[in-house]
Amino acid sequence: MNRRTALQTTIGTAALAVAGCLSSEPDEVDFRIGSPWDINRDPLDGGSMVRRLGIAESLLSVDYEANPAPGIATEWDRPDDYHWEFSLREDVTFHDGDSLEAETAVESLERTFNAASFTDLPVESIDATDETTIEIATETPFSPLPAHLARSDACILNPTTFGDEGSVSELISTGPFAVDEFQPGTSVTTVRHEEYYGEVPEIESVRCEIIEDDQTRRMNLENGDIDMARIMPLEMVESLETNDDIEHYMPEIPRIRFLTFDTESEPFDDADVRRAVNFAIDLEGLTESILAGVDEPAVGPFSEEITEWANPDLEGYEHDPERARDLLADAGWTAAGSDDVRTRDGEALEIEFVTFDSRSLPLIAEVLQDDLATVGFDVDVSTVEYNAMLDEVGQGSFDGYLTSWGTLQYPDPDRIAEMFHSTDATLFHGYENERVDELLEEARELTDREERAERYHEVQSIVRDEAPVAFLTNYTNVVATVPELEGYEPHPTEASYGLETVSMNGE
Repeated sequence: MNRRTALQTTIGTAALAVAGCLSSEPDEVDFRIGSPWDINRDPLDGGSMVRRLGIAESLLSVDYEANPAPGIATEWDRPDDYHWEFSLREDVTFHDGDSLEAETAVESLERTFNAASFTDLPVESIDATDETTIEIATETPFSPLPAHLARSDACILNPTTFGDEGSVSELISTGPFAVDEFQPGTSVTTVRHEEYYGEVPEIESVRCEIIEDDQTRRMNLENGDIDMARIMPLEMVESLETNDDIEHYMPEIPRIRFLTFDTESEPFDDADVRRAVNFAIDLEGLTESILAGVDEPAVGPFSEEITEWANPDLEGYEHDPERARDLLADAGWTAAGSDDVRTRDGEALEIEFVTFDSRSLPLIAEVLQDDLATVGFDVDVSTVEYNAMLDEVGQGSFDGYLTSWGTLQYPDPDRIAEMFHSTDATLFHGYENERVDELLEEARELTDREERAERYHEVQSIVRDEAPVAFLTNYTNVVATVPELEGYEPHPTEASYGLETVSMNGE
């Protein structure tokens, strides 16, 4: 028996693969991925990679229109405003051979909804009403519930792996691939799950290596050490396009870069000053110079290219430095000359933007610094670690911070409540608008999709005008692969890498 046959037998009997006692040599793996992101075995602790790699699955999935779709549950219904029913597949098997039944899924979901990232959801109870049906009751009508059940951190795990405090000892789920070897901080190797209820993968084994350096990922791809390089920098696009030995994909994903203002302290407690910043920024120039002309200027939290939740009538701020100067003058900030820093009541218009070193944000901050200087701001830029940035802006007044968010982290527009609701927002802007709160709360309860869309569209119009944030750019992923790869279709929300559908030269 050769090793490949041994792996197939192992997964079929589900005895060794999940124990992590097999060893996968580099040249014995069918498909190899290089990614900058760390991999955590617990989906609740930054473990989105385990779903992308096809190891773990949620009750629902996300389709290619960025909507909730069948997963472990094939159907769901809302018999009344406060209850949801989910019908599970009858042929779902964990990687260790245990069958998944409703009670098992409920135990996993109870751990999920007790986690800090889910405690704000109005879930009252989760019950198994029979072997294949789960009923979830909510304290208030809550239309986004299916979308939250499609989150990567809501993956269903075998409860036999849970420790006394809810820790995960082994990663045992139901996806098309099972863990063979887990090396924290280095790599994870998987083998296909022969008892998978859906499409059994063509490829038999996958290794995903953590390769933080962009140049190293590219070099490893060119040298044949990996077959797919994830998250390549935009400045590599031109050279990738001329390399016949590399295929590349550039899907736009629901992520934006944006600048968040402190709306509770000077100078950005004045909406006209925030609008002035928007008019001063040359987004077209920014995307061409810094982002290789790949990413597009953003007009709101959603892109029309990805989802109908985007307001189709929304228009971005045009680049109009003169308008910016007029708004600043109206707000009392004056300058003796066009190149001078503006002042008001003897105070200079000196501000600081904080950001972190990822997603081209420091380079973008430098462009903003130059653009704003032309209308009279004196901008200092500080680049720190991501968590240090959050600590800094969360502890008191600040001017602005530059960051990036996935706006369909779960496939529902309720995500923007986390951006703009006066009490639910996790952005540190202090922005409050009663109409925005009202619209978000109504949309959260409504069932009709068109009625919900009307409210979210109005929210986007209001925040565009009042500018608690400055929307900067949409976001494009660059993925490079060997030309032998077939069947790969980038997912619009990165919910999955779709490894169950790919093959190498069709084999």
